[in-house]
Amino acid sequence: MPLPKKEESALESLEHQLYDPKAKIDGSEIHRTREHRALDLPTSWGEDAPIIVKREEDTRFSFGTKLLLVSTVLLVIALAFTAWRVISLRNVVSAVNIDMTADITPYVEGGESTPLILTLRNRNTSELQSASVTILYKQGNGSQDEQEKIQEKRDLGTIKTGEYKKQDFVVALYGAESETRDIVLKLEYKVAGSNAVFSKLVTASVILRTPPISVNIEGPGVLSVGQNGTYSFVIKNNSATSSLPSILQVTFPNSFTVESETPKPISRSKAWQIRPLTPGEQEIVTVVGSFTGKQGELGTLQAKIGSRGDNHSTIGIVYSSQTTDVTLRSSPLTVTTSLGSNSGVGESLKYGDSATLTITYRNTSSQVLEDVAIKLALSGDAAIYGQINPTSGYYDSIQKTITWDKATFPDLAVLAPNSEATLIVIVPIVDKGTNSPTLKTVLTGSASTKITDDIVATFSKTWVVEGSASLVAKTQYKTSSFQNSGPIPPQPNQETTYTVNLTVAAQNALTGTRVSFVLPAYVSWRGVSSDINLITYDTRTRTVSWNIGVLAAGKIISSEIGLSVKPSQSHVGQTPAITSGVILDADEEISRAHIRTTLSPLTTLVRNETWPENPSVVVDRP
Repeated sequence: MPLPKKEESALESLEHQLYDPKAKIDGSEIHRTREHRALDLPTSWGEDAPIIVKREEDTRFSFGTKLLLVSTVLLVIALAFTAWRVISLRNVVSAVNIDMTADITPYVEGGESTPLILTLRNRNTSELQSASVTILYKQGNGSQDEQEKIQEKRDLGTIKTGEYKKQDFVVALYGAESETRDIVLKLEYKVAGSNAVFSKLVTASVILRTPPISVNIEGPGVLSVGQNGTYSFVIKNNSATSSLPSILQVTFPNSFTVESETPKPISRSKAWQIRPLTPGEQEIVTVVGSFTGKQGELGTLQAKIGSRGDNHSTIGIVYSSQTTDVTLRSSPLTVTTSLGSNSGVGESLKYGDSATLTITYRNTSSQVLEDVAIKLALSGDAAIYGQINPTSGYYDSIQKTITWDKATFPDLAVLAPNSEATLIVIVPIVDKGTNSPTLKTVLTGSASTKITDDIVATFSKTWVVEGSASLVAKTQYKTSSFQNSGPIPPQPNQETTYTVNLTVAAQNALTGTRVSFVLPAYVSWRGVSSDINLITYDTRTRTVSWNIGVLAAGKIISSEIGLSVKPSQSHVGQTPAITSGVILDADEEISRAHIRTTLSPLTTLVRNETWPENPSVVVDRP
């Protein structure tokens, strides 16, 4: 009897099918990797769970497909925009398509009316609306201020496509010969559908010929310092017709001193009215003057000729101008002054001195100088002019000058090359006077050579009379404004109070005035003085200071200072010092000379007071 067949499990059944050689192989499904976990995946291998679960086909577009589609759309948009832009440009107005031509002769006669023709053509496909043209140029030869500028504007209306426009202008220019001047023409317009204003410029350059009225400066280009030079300003009418009244304006440097002017300028100015000139006629203005400065420096003269401006001395339109530089040179003749006095302290003056002025003149060149003349001009309130009596030369007591030339001093007829000589003048100084009186000297020398005339040298110097300041110091007891106490005569180891009286007087005004002294160890500061604001005591250095500060000329000022003295046994029979040396320090306000005066130390010596016995010597009494 066959055994009953054992029931197979699901796994055994699957294994049997897989290894059964007689089993027919059906088509199998390829399972792709899942991108995400499906909700219907089996969570166990139970008997009821299917072995293979079929997934649905993914019909969505891949990333590459999407990118290709987007790129295609953007390309189509770009091509469409380009096509629209190309088509729309047919109506854009460009300045390149506007032709502007300015026709004028390249050479212009100064002051004459010259025609200028402007031709316009619109080559744009759109018309130019509200068009206008403006001509701008500098008419005169002056600075770029408003009255020198010409600006004329003309309305052109609408300029249609392909249309020509022509404008005729007349210009008049003034300036120096061969000067280049630019004439600017500016076109302004609008286009349909816009309120913006567009513009285009064209420039025409011209060269000026001879100005209608010219000014030239004639005179030396090199001068010695202090040497007079003659400068002529030549105004000429170069046109074929008579000129209008004009104004000549001259600018001098600050270093130039005018000696004379022919003719006289307009009042309170350096301008001259020039009358109308006939063709070819000229007028000359002459100025004589000299320069100050150093060797190698330049002085610049400038002249302008032009129409009358807003007032009688100003220029409107400048017709012509010229500038010239003058170089300063060193003179072969040099002059100097030095001072000596009775005080013998350098080049300083004191009240009551007899000042000795030594004038030295030199020929520094290798050529002979002829007709040498020396002139000394004195000024100031320090000299006693009535007592000046030079041994040579001519003294003019009214002008306060002393002059030496070959007539009064024959040695000046010829001055050999590289030689020098001296002149002496004695000038008495006042005994007293105003605050810091001065002695001022201006020395001028002149000569000539066969090559150069009017050689000039100058030298100036000023001395201030230095004064003095007096200091008086004394010890008081009874005559003091303070109440003093203690034994008189003083006794050892007992305090006696004294008053120090100081007096300062100055000839000239002083600044930084100060009187000071130091107290010995047995002397004490009482804190009593006639001026608590100016008199101070330094406890560290034991210095008493009277800080006067500013002291007017001729003023006398006094002060009192209270001290307490306690002599020692060693001072018996002596008059001990109660201060160190008393020192006055000050500076003169004008001369800046420093004044320092030192007095001997004050002692217990009391003067001008009546006592039954000597009140100053320390005595030892029981």
